[in-house]
Amino acid sequence: MKSLRDLINIWVILGAFVSALILLVISFLAMGVRAQASRNVIGFEPADLTIIPGPTSTPVPLPTSIPDPLLYGTLTPEPGVLAIGAYIQITGTKGDGLRLRSEPGLDSELLFLGYDSEVFQVQDGPIEADGYTWWYLAAPSYDEGRSGWAAADFLGVVPSP
Repeated sequence: MKSLRDLINIWVILGAFVSALILLVISFLAMGVRAQASRNVIGFEPADLTIIPGPTSTPVPLPTSIPDPLLYGTLTPEPGVLAIGAYIQITGTKGDGLRLRSEPGLDSELLFLGYDSEVFQVQDGPIEADGYTWWYLAAPSYDEGRSGWAAADFLGVVPSP
């Protein structure tokens, strides 16, 4: 049996050192070729560009509605009074919402739910039906489809915007 001293001699150490040196030179040459190839690229990479147009002036539309002659004089109700032309806010439904209906009365078709703090404008009423006072409400200019009859018990008058 050979001892460890016989296996590791000067020629084994010298051979390992030369092999490591050759691998190191090959690695540096390979890195140099890659670095040189990447240096030949001139210019910039194309970038994704999103063009956002600047703000433009939007003309303010002029009012086009003509006041109803029957309602003349009632377009500006007294502050705090529930009347035609007043702005109201739905209150007191405890999150259940207020049912706005197609006609005054509990048996008429349900159109949609109005929720607490939602603001409407009174356009018709009052009409007494089924033990409630009913007012016709419409969303002020932001949603033409949100209008219907609602019971006055859940309406609170708010200042005009």
